[in-house]
Amino acid sequence: MALPNIDFPDSTALVTGGTSGIGRTIAEELVARGVRQLVLVARNDDKLSETASAMKDATPGLSVGTIKADLSKREAPAEIQKKVQEWGWTVDLLVNNAGLARKEKFAENLETDSSLATIDVMVRAVVELSLLFLPEMLKRQKGGILNIASTAGYQPVPYTAMYAASKAFVISFSQAIREENRGTGVRVACIVPGVTETNLDGQGHGETRGPIDKVGIDQPADVAKAAVDALEENAAAKIVGWNNTAFQAGFNLLPASLNARLIAAARGAPGEK
Repeated sequence: MALPNIDFPDSTALVTGGTSGIGRTIAEELVARGVRQLVLVARNDDKLSETASAMKDATPGLSVGTIKADLSKREAPAEIQKKVQEWGWTVDLLVNNAGLARKEKFAENLETDSSLATIDVMVRAVVELSLLFLPEMLKRQKGGILNIASTAGYQPVPYTAMYAASKAFVISFSQAIREENRGTGVRVACIVPGVTETNLDGQGHGETRGPIDKVGIDQPADVAKAAVDALEENAAAKIVGWNNTAFQAGFNLLPASLNARLIAAARGAPGEK
């Protein structure tokens, strides 16, 4: 049974990590397609205010609710749901976009190691937010979840081990619960970008991967369009662009152990140029 078209004007969308990079452009793409009630979740009050103001100025009639939350904190998803409920809003479209990537050697410095925080943001929060908002979608037999993965999830990535492993989880998790919810009227889609110009490394250009960058660096706006297309299509794991698709197909012919060695050499250890 074909899914009905998404009624964007009658949908409330919630986007985590919604003030920059892919998250912000997905929020903008949702608004461009008709969403008029939007929830932005991020860690920085100033960025939330700036983004909400800019989007409301650009789109008369748009309502934007902002929630300051750090998804590495275990209580954050429940606090997000509580805030949305206090507004009397119902989330129809959930975009699990927030990410965390640090180039580091696992367990080298326990005081600064970001492994557990990465899991909290990119695995636990994705699961918990889905647990909190999916049941109401199923009751209404409409809505959907859009999870943001990465081609990094298709192979081991030394020096960003937890990021890649978390994205592998997102791909597998998304495809499994998509199948579980077939026929319910609810979408579970997953978009798989390659290297994208984002702020994951705090410099606005994402995590560089040496010669692998030659495959191409995507722009957030292009990824956002592909992402919302994937949501409409209920795509299981849609890789962005022919370049990333072709590269991944070829790369995955190699053993994972060899992939890990090649990626480590291409990227270099932390501190290396």
